[in-house]
Amino acid sequence: MPYRTFVDEIGVPWEVWDVRPQWADRRVSGERRKLSVDDERADPPVLEQRRGADRRQAGSDTHRRVKLANGFSGGWLIFESGAERRRLSPIPSDWESAPTEKLSELCSRAVAPRVRNSQAD
Repeated sequence: MPYRTFVDEIGVPWEVWDVRPQWADRRVSGERRKLSVDDERADPPVLEQRRGADRRQAGSDTHRRVKLANGFSGGWLIFESGAERRRLSPIPSDWESAPTEKLSELCSRAVAPRVRNSQAD
C-alpha cells in the first residue's frame, strides 16, 4: 500500500494511500469453466476440479456479500487530515509520483464517504 503525505494550497497537512479490495467476488459471468482440455473453445484449457457441490451461497443470510458502490470495485484513494476523510475513485495511475499540486487537486475532487446508519440496516 503506497502512502504519501503533502500539504495542500491552504496549508492543511494530508495523508493519502490507496485501498484495493482483495476479496471481491470473482464471478463476473455465468461461465463455470467446465470445458474439456480437448475443447478448442477453451483458452487456456481449464478443467473443473471441484469434487463436490458449489459451497458458495449467494443471497444467504449467513454469508452476506459486501457490495461496493459503482466505481469503487477497482479501488480508491483515501485522503485524511485530522478528523476529515475523503475518497477518490478510480485510482489515478500517476498518483504515487505526482507533484504536491496534483495531489492537492485530486484531494479537492475527492468526496467524504457516506455514513451508514446502522439503525436502518
